[in-house]
Amino acid sequence: MNERISVDRLACILCPIGCELEIRRTDRGLDVQGQQCEKGIGFATEEVLYPKRNLATSVPVKGSETRLVSVRLSDRVPREMIFPILAEIEKLRPEAPVRRGQVLIADVLGTGVDVIATRTIGSERSPRSDP
Repeated sequence: MNERISVDRLACILCPIGCELEIRRTDRGLDVQGQQCEKGIGFATEEVLYPKRNLATSVPVKGSETRLVSVRLSDRVPREMIFPILAEIEKLRPEAPVRRGQVLIADVLGTGVDVIATRTIGSERSPRSDP
């Protein structure tokens, strides 16, 4: 019986060592080699079978001299959700003021993850009056 084997190579990012991992996918499962700690096995398994990513971008703000506010996700999401989530974030036009940590979209696309502001943006300043 011929067993189908697929090999992936990854650099583990969970600690400063940065182990070069070799992941063999067989009909029986995964075989991870090259890790110097147990974290590498979990990292490789998730990255090959269920990859997740975080996301950071900026959106326009209404009513502020500062034109953009940076946003990020509160946790990682499945990689295939990145572009649909970006499409939702693209629709955002929060009104100033915006607080750092403010949830701008709760539970985006049912992922259980929020889109949050990463900085505080004040509202438009009143016009200056020259003395």
